[in-house]
Amino acid sequence: MTNFILKILFSGLMVFTPNQDGSEVTVLLLSAGHTHHLSDGSALQRHNPIIVARAGSCSGDCPTRDGSVAQALYGDQTPSTAQDSLEAAASGGGAWILSGSDISLAKPSTSDPDLPALSFASNARASNSLIPSTSSEREDVSWIADLKQICGSGCAIDSSVLASQPPSTVVARIHLRTGKLFTYSVTRIGSNVTPAHFARLDGSGSASGYSQAIASWVGAEVQFSGSGIEIVENKFNGDPGRSMTLTPDSNNSMEIAVLNLPPFVPPSSAMNNAPQVGKHFEAYYDLLANPPAKETRLVPFAGAASGAPSYPEVAWSDVHPTSAVFSQLLNSLRLDIGRSAYERVLCPPGYIAP
Repeated sequence: MTNFILKILFSGLMVFTPNQDGSEVTVLLLSAGHTHHLSDGSALQRHNPIIVARAGSCSGDCPTRDGSVAQALYGDQTPSTAQDSLEAAASGGGAWILSGSDISLAKPSTSDPDLPALSFASNARASNSLIPSTSSEREDVSWIADLKQICGSGCAIDSSVLASQPPSTVVARIHLRTGKLFTYSVTRIGSNVTPAHFARLDGSGSASGYSQAIASWVGAEVQFSGSGIEIVENKFNGDPGRSMTLTPDSNNSMEIAVLNLPPFVPPSSAMNNAPQVGKHFEAYYDLLANPPAKETRLVPFAGAASGAPSYPEVAWSDVHPTSAVFSQLLNSLRLDIGRSAYERVLCPPGYIAP
């Protein structure tokens, strides 16, 4: 059997919520369209829930020239060129638009060894630090923006979002039961690692005391042996789903990107000292049992909160060395570190503990 590494990279409009014993994290991808309005009256920009896999080979439902996926990811290209780009990015894999989807990973053969249990990159963060100062510290999962710390202990998740048929707020879910969960990247604000702070979109009221660097990408790395990995889709409504079985490439590796992003064109320059406020963060409060009024919801702004402790000057590139964060899949999707859509808007995933 082959020993290989599977890397899963998550970004966009999604919230990570672990179960009580930490054996599973459910990643909730939120619906987003023009019918959802934010507290300033603007419509939440349409996001596209997509999974893209890149591997050595793929069997099952493995489309690589899906027009809807291609248009969502390469909307600035002609339809034919966009499909060519998607085919190159998803080489040996496939790409799906997700809708009413429960996604899980499975071993493709009963004779394969069991997948390793889920674990978390934790306790790597220096006590009370606002930013990571090393690459290993950057991997700590505590950099994922934590709704309970932002809005208080009364912010409990609505159990219905985890039911077999969740509300329409949730367009898809990823059930992660294997691998090591870690922060792949923190949001880039200028050339140094910089915290964000959380306040109301209209600037009224008091900002939260919660202020830190926030994750823009979350990763999971699975190291195991077997004949490959199967991505299984079940439908919320019981309709037939799909599956694709991946086998590793010549480097014994595979990659999966789970995205929920608006259409975008890569910026001409990676550097931006003042990214736009993360208005989309207001949508995360809809997952709570008792959502606060829209105008009171706190969203991320660039820079540390007033009165926050001082923090050292650390170059952003120092905690994101190429050896640790290079991804051929993200490079092909034009989402690699340094060219990300997040250089222009604070668009972090969220985290809600049980």
